[in-house]
Amino acid sequence: MLSRAVRSARGWLGTHAARPVHTSASRTHAAGEDAVPAKAPEFFALERTAPVVHARLAYLDPATRPAGDGRAARQYVPLSSHVFNTPPHQHAMHLATVYYLDALRSGTASTKTRSEVAFSGKRLRPQKGTGHARLSDAGNPMLRKGGVAHGPHPRDFATDLPRKVRELALRSALSARLREGNLHIVPSLQWQPPPVSTNKLARLLRDKAWDHAVFLTAPRRPTNPASDRAAESRPSAADMAYDAEQVARHARYARNFTLAARNLPNVEVLALHTLPPHVRPRPEHAKQPGELHAYQVLQYPKVVMDLGALEWLEEKLGGALIQELYAEEMRTLAATEPQAPQGDKQPPKTDAADASAPPSSATGAATDAASFAIADALAP
Repeated sequence: MLSRAVRSARGWLGTHAARPVHTSASRTHAAGEDAVPAKAPEFFALERTAPVVHARLAYLDPATRPAGDGRAARQYVPLSSHVFNTPPHQHAMHLATVYYLDALRSGTASTKTRSEVAFSGKRLRPQKGTGHARLSDAGNPMLRKGGVAHGPHPRDFATDLPRKVRELALRSALSARLREGNLHIVPSLQWQPPPVSTNKLARLLRDKAWDHAVFLTAPRRPTNPASDRAAESRPSAADMAYDAEQVARHARYARNFTLAARNLPNVEVLALHTLPPHVRPRPEHAKQPGELHAYQVLQYPKVVMDLGALEWLEEKLGGALIQELYAEEMRTLAATEPQAPQGDKQPPKTDAADASAPPSSATGAATDAASFAIADALAP
């Protein structure tokens, strides 16, 4: 029996499949006419939405760029359409922004009421006989140094937002950045620091127009992929698991870039695997709400992530599970389709213009595997 996550993913595939469009006879009739039965609807299928989009692979350090021209120097990384090609939902992003900023509010403003100020409760003068207005003790809010009437007190400004809305807002933010051309994928954030590391890195980021950006990083290949976690709960319910060797290896190659970038005012580096798993697991994490939020993506005009962060986002938001289900469905369809005779096969056409174009969804697993193989060779 399929779990809830698998059923949800198959439902997504069903809603994004080809939607039939039909035409039927008009049901408008003049008064007094006999009802004419409508003709049977005529259905025709539309082309299915591709579950994968491709983004061109960028390089942080020019020394890591592969040598050669044409397609050898232009590599593309497959991205899940469920995560990076979602129609941006503006209202969901607004709700997620308000939710995130509300959780960041400290709420420590505090005042003392008339019962909390350090004064005696004795009346300053008698109620009657003085000719003046009645007056109570020295803590009266009307008096200087008295208490505050209806003043602020410590409170929690955090609000609640459903998980699905938060995930929709994050997918909308990532998709909006990709459509704008402001989302970049790099093999890794490995940086070989020169003697003055921050100055050289700032100059490099300025040349690439990445001097006002958020950098997302995470180790590669979590030990509990979405396909394993789907049997127990939804993919986003649990965090990615990495062993000690993966975390140590990632810390070694990301350390130089993190140290060099922390002095830059408009650059932020987020290690996704170190984010707290819940909204407020401990008091010291009260100012950092849980998982990656849409506001952390929207507050910077550029988003740069390595392949580990790409895997983290696709696993966390269900894109990896949907790709696995789609690949399984495509294999099933390929096995059931009749094979064409050998004589009818035409040789593949090659064009020089196709060398710089991104691969289509029909190339599928072979192109995706080749792209990740090249990226793995460049990554540490």
